[in-house]
Amino acid sequence: MRKFTIRSILFLLAFFALVSLIPRSDIEGLTTEVLLPEEVTEAIEQIDFYSSYNYQTITEEKLNRITTDFYLPVEVTEISVTYLLDSEYLSLSEETEIIELRTGNIEVIKVSVEKLPSVIKGDQSFEIIATFYFENNNYIHSFSGYVIPVIPDDFLGGSLYTVVTYGSMFVEGALLTLGLSLTGTIIGFVIALFLATARIIEITPQDGFMRKSIKKGVNRLSSLYITLFRGTPMIVQASFFWYGFGLFGNPLLCGLFVVSLNTAAYIAEIIRGSVNAIDKGQIEASLSVGLSYSQTMIFVVFPQAIKNAMPAIGNEFVINIKDTAVLSVIGIFELFNQTKKITGMHYRQLEAYAIVALIYLFLTYSITSLLKYVEKRMGMRPLELVSSN
Repeated sequence: MRKFTIRSILFLLAFFALVSLIPRSDIEGLTTEVLLPEEVTEAIEQIDFYSSYNYQTITEEKLNRITTDFYLPVEVTEISVTYLLDSEYLSLSEETEIIELRTGNIEVIKVSVEKLPSVIKGDQSFEIIATFYFENNNYIHSFSGYVIPVIPDDFLGGSLYTVVTYGSMFVEGALLTLGLSLTGTIIGFVIALFLATARIIEITPQDGFMRKSIKKGVNRLSSLYITLFRGTPMIVQASFFWYGFGLFGNPLLCGLFVVSLNTAAYIAEIIRGSVNAIDKGQIEASLSVGLSYSQTMIFVVFPQAIKNAMPAIGNEFVINIKDTAVLSVIGIFELFNQTKKITGMHYRQLEAYAIVALIYLFLTYSITSLLKYVEKRMGMRPLELVSSN
C-alpha cells in the first residue's frame, strides 16, 4: 500500500511537469478569434433592426427595452444574413416579408413578442445570433437586448408595477420629505422661542425710555413676522425666495429655509398661547421668592409652557410632512414631485397618486401614533390651540 501511494505521487509529479513543458502559444491558439473580413465588419456596423410599429430604426438603447415586434434584414450590403434566436419571450418567423421604408423596399424576417415578463421577474435578456454568408464562408455575430415588462391595464396590476419599478424613487422622495419636515420643525422651534419671547415681553414701570422702545420694537417686529408668514401660503413664500432672490443658489436649502421660517411663525403663537395658559400665581410666587422676571420665565414658565405645547408642536411636524409637497414648485424632488416625475414616465396618474396618498397616510399616521405614545409616557396635556392650515 505504501509503495502504491509513493508511485501515485511520483506519477502526478511527472504529469504536471510534462504539462508545464507544453508551449503556452499552443494552448492559447485554441481560443484565438478569427479575423473578420472588412466587408463583414462593415455589414455588422451597418445592420439595422426595424420597429414593427412605425418601421423606425431600433437603436441599441431601444434594443434593451423591447416591448413590441420588430424586423431583421435578411441582406446587408449584399451579404445575406440568417438568424437564430435565444429567448423564451420572442419567436422568429419562418418566412420573410417585404416592408416599405423611405429608402425603398427591404426583405426582412419578423421577431414576434410572444409574451412579456412580469414586473416581479423584471427585464429578461435575449440573444440574436446572426450568420453572415460571404465568399462561401460563414461569420457569426451576436446581438443582445432585453424584453421588459409593461404596465398592466388594470388598477391593481398597474399599482404593483409602479411600486416595484419606481419603489426607489418613492423611498427617496419620502426620506427627503421627512428630512425637510423634521429639520424645518426643529429649526422653526428654536426661532419660535425668540419670537414668542418677543411677543410676551412686558413693559414695566421701572423700564427707561430706551428699554421701553426696544421692547416695543421687538414686539412689533415679531408680530409683523408672524402675521406675514401665517398670512401667506408656503408655496408663495417658496417662489418668492427662490425665483425672486435665488436664495442660497440651491433649491433644497431654500426650501428648508422657507419651511423653518413658516413653521417658526406658527410655533411662536403656540408657545405664546401656552405661556398665557400658565397660572399667573406661579409668576408672582417666583418673583416673591427673589427670582428675576427673566429667571422666572426661563426656569418656571417656559418649561411648563413648552411641555404643554409639545402635542401642538408635534402636530406642526405632521402638517409639515404634507405641506412640503408645495416645494415641488421650486424643483425639490420630495415625495410629491417624485410622483409627478413617475407619472410622466408611464402616463398613469391614478396608480401613482393613489400610492403616494397611501405613503403620506402611512407617514402621518405612524408619526401621530408615535407622538401620542410619547405624550402619554411624559404625561403631556394637549392644548386646544389653532395650528397651521
